[in-house]
Amino acid sequence: DENSYPSGFAGGHVPELMPESYNQGQGLKLTKTEYLPDDLTGYFICMKAEDGKFVDITANAKDEAGKKGNYYLFAKTYYGKSEWYGGYSYVDVIYPGVTQKFLEVTMTGYEKALGDEFGKALLGCFTDEPNIQPPGGIRWTPDLFKVFQKRWGYDLKAVLPALYEETGEWKTVRHNYFHTLLQLFVDRWAKPYSDYCKSHNLLFTGHYWEHGWPDMQHGPDNMAMYAWHQQPAIDMLFNQFNETSPQAQFGNIRSVKELSSVANQMGYRRTLSETYGGGAWEETFRDYKRLGDWEYVLGVNFMNQHIADLSIAGARKYDYPPVFSDVEPWWEYYKYLNLHFARLSMALSAGEQRNDILILEPTTSIWQYYAYDNSNKKFYEIGQAFQTFITTLEKAQTEYDLGSENIIKDHGKTVKNKFAINKRAYSKVVIPPMMENLDAPTFKLLKEFTKKGGTILAFSTPTVLGGKPDAEMEKFFTEDKNVLHFAELNEEVIEKHFSAPHILFTQQGGNLFHHSRIMTDGQALFLVNSSLEETTKGTVTVAGADAIELNTLTGEIRDYPETADKDNIRIDFDVPPAGSLLLYVFNKPQHEFALPVAAGTYTAVKASSPITVTPQTSNVLTIDFCDLQLGTETFRDLHVYDAADKTFKAHGFTSGNPWNTSVQFKDQTVSRDTFTTGGFKATYKFTVADEFDRSDMQAVVERPQLYKVSLNGKEIQPEAGKWWLDRETGVFSIGREVKKGENDLVIELPAMKIMAEIEMVYILGNFSVKPVAKGWTLHAPVGLATGSWKAQNRPFYPGTVSYGKQWNITDPSGSYRVRIDGWSGTVAEILVNGVSAGVVVTEPYTADVSGLLKSGSNDIQVKIIGSNKNLLGPFHNNPRPGMTSPWSFRNVRSYPSGKEYQQLDYGLIGDFLLEKRE
Repeated sequence: DENSYPSGFAGGHVPELMPESYNQGQGLKLTKTEYLPDDLTGYFICMKAEDGKFVDITANAKDEAGKKGNYYLFAKTYYGKSEWYGGYSYVDVIYPGVTQKFLEVTMTGYEKALGDEFGKALLGCFTDEPNIQPPGGIRWTPDLFKVFQKRWGYDLKAVLPALYEETGEWKTVRHNYFHTLLQLFVDRWAKPYSDYCKSHNLLFTGHYWEHGWPDMQHGPDNMAMYAWHQQPAIDMLFNQFNETSPQAQFGNIRSVKELSSVANQMGYRRTLSETYGGGAWEETFRDYKRLGDWEYVLGVNFMNQHIADLSIAGARKYDYPPVFSDVEPWWEYYKYLNLHFARLSMALSAGEQRNDILILEPTTSIWQYYAYDNSNKKFYEIGQAFQTFITTLEKAQTEYDLGSENIIKDHGKTVKNKFAINKRAYSKVVIPPMMENLDAPTFKLLKEFTKKGGTILAFSTPTVLGGKPDAEMEKFFTEDKNVLHFAELNEEVIEKHFSAPHILFTQQGGNLFHHSRIMTDGQALFLVNSSLEETTKGTVTVAGADAIELNTLTGEIRDYPETADKDNIRIDFDVPPAGSLLLYVFNKPQHEFALPVAAGTYTAVKASSPITVTPQTSNVLTIDFCDLQLGTETFRDLHVYDAADKTFKAHGFTSGNPWNTSVQFKDQTVSRDTFTTGGFKATYKFTVADEFDRSDMQAVVERPQLYKVSLNGKEIQPEAGKWWLDRETGVFSIGREVKKGENDLVIELPAMKIMAEIEMVYILGNFSVKPVAKGWTLHAPVGLATGSWKAQNRPFYPGTVSYGKQWNITDPSGSYRVRIDGWSGTVAEILVNGVSAGVVVTEPYTADVSGLLKSGSNDIQVKIIGSNKNLLGPFHNNPRPGMTSPWSFRNVRSYPSGKEYQQLDYGLIGDFLLEKRE
């Protein structure tokens, strides 16, 4: 919805047009002192502690000069100006009119450009991480005190120190303060944005910083904000899986359940996730499937992959890869996964997920303990206890929704003997561990709910109402007969009070999750195994008469074996690591579906030839260090990031490469491209150690049109119309100029250019790459065998290697499969006689080749596809697996040995077999 994130500042346009959006302060920072300073002009509020109270002395602070006392001085803090914000700062999205200005600035251009297609071909609008994080101290906005006074009936200024330290009725003050901030965030950001989208037939979507909870820095309640989307959304970054921390990305069950719960309650059909960002170049199809399946089974049904750059030239290749485009060696196979998630998206947005249990989220209790600068540790303990609680229930296959008290305030009611939130009604409401506070609307409904026969499962006893201790609430939870108390959540409690009568699981191994959706003639049941190590096996007993399998990877629909059990059926499942199973259970027996493929025993068929190994493209050497000449100075062995940074700083860009550090407001970056002097000379060195045929060697340089390029002192030109990896590269034939020994590839320009980012260069050809004390050297080529490409002198090779064998088949009419036994890559493809039998992603790493074989000789090829990790890095400083950001490529202090580069072992490590079913 704008140029860069967080949403709201519109790449600098909002603060330019509306200075009051940023120049009035967004925080209040506390300074405590025994004597007032002589100059008080920097302080907005001055208070003095007297007799257990705080007195506002701002108006007569001069009278306190020289007197000893306990003074509390509050200074405004401001969002700082930054190149990241186009030279401006972020804006105060809870200041009146800021959101409207943002919409005016951002949306009118789309309306004008798209005309009648706005709201038709263009279906929605995505926002990214709008927030109310303070720039220092507590969060403040100019009318905060006025709004607070109107809502709570007392002056926040008089108790302001309670937001910093535990003084007076600090729990009450903090609760009321965060309640006020939340409502301002809803009323002044979410509501006007939602209303605009609704009036223009757009879906309002995008995500907040939902991974921060229980920290309140970015906003007091993400669930509350989702209610104002038409397509609520979250963000799932990196390729790590942490089921423990409430601030994790993948593995964070609470984060996704918040999303799906609001969608269920508000009746929103679609839920979006920005997925895979920062998971690194080496993320595999198995990883993509595992992570995507996990968020889908918990309630996502619309995937927005991060990211698809038009080009990865310059700094863009470091911007939280992977990249979903043809720069990836696996791109031609990605349709396989995309169809999988397209089918899941359709199935899991059909019908309804109806859960009978509501678990209240203890956010308002956390407010009591949270402080921006010095929180009571109990705030995190409450959050951790809740995370553990719902994770335990999810793994026990409990079906539930989460409840936000802010949404309950607006949409809660009782319907007969149920506790309802808009379109969903629950027969059980759960008070989780360590919940202390309930807001008045929630408590009122709970009393109505139990009076009508509803059940409350209490794992704690709230005694605080709207931030204040309340005797009536304590009595209610102590004496009401429909409030059941539990000391802990254990298997017995789960089985008796949380199990659903319509679905029952028994399973062993793996990490099983499920999602069921009710349709008019049955239900969809999605099973996911998020383990990477273990298969999950078991039985699910579910109401219904007949089951079919909807194969999301192939699109096939087949009957699925089941056993009748009165009004239920029992279904056995066996889901491999990172695997999934989508079933449809009909209410009535079905007869038109194809029978399932019968299980059988397979035996290996002996091959008639040895294995051949053929790389599909040239070998490659990445050179990521250079010597840099700037004016009269020369810098040796600089990593390319540092070389680019140093060059831009020398030409007036104080923060370094602007494409790494700034957001361009209007044309403020490209308009500086008026250099007539300066420039630089970068020399990339590579050594050829052996004599071998070098005629096919090539060099690849980004944006070659900017530079004079030479090799060993001879100017060279790129081949017309040719590029490699990215369309902003040029390819140079260098076979004639390369020599044995050290070679110097030089790029230089006499005057600086704004797009002249010093980047890695690549040498292509038929050679071997071996590590030496500083980097690598090139040697005569050797043939590939099975095993690691890296270990066979192809450490940077990102592409495909084909492994082939021949089989003489006398009876091709049987049932055959190919099984890959030991491999490492992003994805594999199996071809029989030149025809694809499919791709291999997860265990058991087999493909059915029945019908593709012929009598006589058959050629079977297995293609293993690598990744850009080995080509593009990050290589240095032992980067953390599964997590890559622009910072992963920085702070490289020396040119190391090739042995110290972090690269992965790709290849067919074992063998592949043709097997026939007996």
